[in-house]
Amino acid sequence: MARKKAVAKSATRKAVTRTAKKSVAKRVTKKRSGRSAKVTAKKSMTKKSAVVESGQAIAKARAQLGKALEKEVAQLEKGVARLKTQLEKAIARQQAQRAKKAAAAEKVAEKGTLAAKNQVVRARAVLQAAGAKVKELRNQMKAAKEALANARAAQKKYVAEEKVLARFEKAWAKATALKPRRRARRSNRKLMTAPIEAPGNEAEAAPASVAEDE
Repeated sequence: MARKKAVAKSATRKAVTRTAKKSVAKRVTKKRSGRSAKVTAKKSMTKKSAVVESGQAIAKARAQLGKALEKEVAQLEKGVARLKTQLEKAIARQQAQRAKKAAAAEKVAEKGTLAAKNQVVRARAVLQAAGAKVKELRNQMKAAKEALANARAAQKKYVAEEKVLARFEKAWAKATALKPRRRARRSNRKLMTAPIEAPGNEAEAAPASVAEDE
């Protein structure tokens, strides 16, 4: 009998230790799962969504586009101003060479010497070179003005788009901010317009039902 009792006690002790170990293991696994869930939740909160990142990238790209357009317009304006100065100087040189050629031609008409004729030839060559330079600068000026007009048009379009977007964002923020208030007002209106039963109707209906039962 004593041996049986000892065996029974050892069996119960083993069962208790097993259950204790199982409960401890369950607690540890629960803690670990809770920690892992918290970590994943924190990671998901800290990590930005693809939609938010795309919106921020678009806004950044538009800001860069505005700066690039502004820079391009400024550079083209400087280029047009530089070409204008060069063209004015080239036209002045062309006019001066035309006057020299006319003076050389007069000398040839008066004297008819070989030196005067050579001077006319040289003046004609210089005048042709000056004319070619003026033509080249005028073509460059035309292309620069066209590029500047296109850049200004693109900048004007960008500014107009930004104004439209700003108005839309303002209207959207206003509309989304007013939605909860409108819902609250609608619920209040429903409560105000709902039919209200008189408190005495139930009391009056009760005796009638009792009378019918009798």
